[in-house]
Amino acid sequence: MTSRCHNAHPDGRPSFLPEGGAGGPSVLPDRPIPQRISIVGEGQLGGKAKGLLVVLQAMESGHEVAEYQHLIRVPRSTVLTTEIFDDFMRSNNLDAVVEAGCRSEIALAEIRTHFLAARFPEQWKGKLVRLLEQHVRPLVVRSSSVMEDDSNYSFAGIYLSEFLPNRGSDDQRLNRLIQAIKEVYASTFGPNARAYRKRHHLPWKQEKMAILIQDMVGRPYGHQLFYPLIAGVSFSRNFYPWTPALRPEDGTVRLVVGTGTRAVGREYARVFSIARPRLRPEGSDVRKIIQNSQETVDVLDFEAARLTQRNLGELDNPLLTKVCSMAFDDGSLRTPVSPLVVGAGSVRLVASFDRLVSGNRIMPFTPLLKALMQYLEDLLEVPVDVEFAVDVPPLGSDQQPQFYLLQVRPLGVRRAHRRIRIPQFPSERVLIACHQVLGNGVRRGIHHIIYVDPARYRQESGYRIARTVGRINSTLDDTPYVLIGPGRWASSNPQLGVPVQYNEIVGAVVIVEISTASFSPELSYGTHFYTDMVASEVLYLPMYESEKDHLNRELLGSLPVAYQDGFVTHLRVPTGLQIYADGVGHRGIIAVDSRRETSPGYPGR
Repeated sequence: MTSRCHNAHPDGRPSFLPEGGAGGPSVLPDRPIPQRISIVGEGQLGGKAKGLLVVLQAMESGHEVAEYQHLIRVPRSTVLTTEIFDDFMRSNNLDAVVEAGCRSEIALAEIRTHFLAARFPEQWKGKLVRLLEQHVRPLVVRSSSVMEDDSNYSFAGIYLSEFLPNRGSDDQRLNRLIQAIKEVYASTFGPNARAYRKRHHLPWKQEKMAILIQDMVGRPYGHQLFYPLIAGVSFSRNFYPWTPALRPEDGTVRLVVGTGTRAVGREYARVFSIARPRLRPEGSDVRKIIQNSQETVDVLDFEAARLTQRNLGELDNPLLTKVCSMAFDDGSLRTPVSPLVVGAGSVRLVASFDRLVSGNRIMPFTPLLKALMQYLEDLLEVPVDVEFAVDVPPLGSDQQPQFYLLQVRPLGVRRAHRRIRIPQFPSERVLIACHQVLGNGVRRGIHHIIYVDPARYRQESGYRIARTVGRINSTLDDTPYVLIGPGRWASSNPQLGVPVQYNEIVGAVVIVEISTASFSPELSYGTHFYTDMVASEVLYLPMYESEKDHLNRELLGSLPVAYQDGFVTHLRVPTGLQIYADGVGHRGIIAVDSRRETSPGYPGR
């Protein structure tokens, strides 16, 4: 077995919640299983399910969110414990398949093929049939591994979630559910999970997968689409405040129309501070607000039987007037006066969420969220982040919107910003100087750069560029490097940046995002990208040459080239790089060391 597959687990690592089975220490003593949760099997529940269970038990025992408990819901949920996973692995001899993958005897993609072709244990199929008798709405099949949502390692975005229409005959519904469970099981040993465990020195053999199956929050709308009007994520702490007016404990929120998948990816969303909701990273510049507003919505398409994307303007939904503003050619935003503007064609809708965030006419959203985040921090005794969705009743209904808590997990604690003193470097040695840095720390002795030139980047080649970056990352193995490129690294949309996967940039310890007329960097508060940066202490340097930030292209061009094609360049820095990020002063410097070469060279990798 290679060290790539199995590394020593750090001793003494605290756990967010105690381990145990359905009747063990995962369930708070003397408290029954909450009414909205069912548990199948005698194994472990996994981090995601345990977090939700503990919160529900507290709420049902009388420890409620003052003033707002009547508006808070949890969707009907069923947990398949790790006992089912163990039976599935054992009955199909899949441990041997995973071992072969870790020894590189078979490709990781072949592991997934084996999992999907494997037989689901017959003794559990009857349990799934009874489960589907209770779950008649569309479903979300979520991962809940035993390592997931730990206080140090969240695995955010590493494992799969599957969305199911839950329609058709009983046999069709059952078969689609089993296939979704297999997909989540297979993701336990996929490329992203493997890279994440390797980066954090976690042992793959101790990982097991439980499953959290939830009713999907939302309603059916036109064109056979199902989705919540509002979804998002909220952090009780903001470790990168975008203005001195904000404190870390003020928290941050990310809102989207449609499913929360769009909120946790590096896409456009409404971002604001819980304590000061009118403060947003774009400032008050209306044109910037419009430019950074959500355009694409993730929805469950009943006809396609999967999650698909729609442009906001394509949604035939009069409720959009509750969360959208109208954008006009003069650069102004105005509140819609009638649902008739939806689908009018001549009016551009912008998902501003202004009335939801700043007022109480729709619901007391911001006060509720502020109270809930404080409640969860007090209950769990750690900073937290949550995923949620809001079910909004039809126009004219006397029902109140309901806030659904989908997931609660610990937020990895980053060390408090300290003032980083940046040395003076001769200008000829300064590779990058920028003035809107949000990271904080120092890195020295970095000998590699992966660079995508913004002038050469083409969105139609985005996925090919991403795979090239991934191959270089793999060749470097554990060697750290600086990653430089246009816009948002790891966006799923090549129009916003290079669409790399987590495992393709896992070696990057410094990430530089260059702004151009077409690309806009963003730390993406509340996304999986942000969560891993907090946990891994990656330094983040956005660079705006239009605002006097500087990239020394002459110096960059003088460095030895290890690989180059039409889009991607891998550069060696024989003397090493020094990187300083001062999160207090918002300054960042990447400088080439003047010392003689200290690296071991570049033996063909």
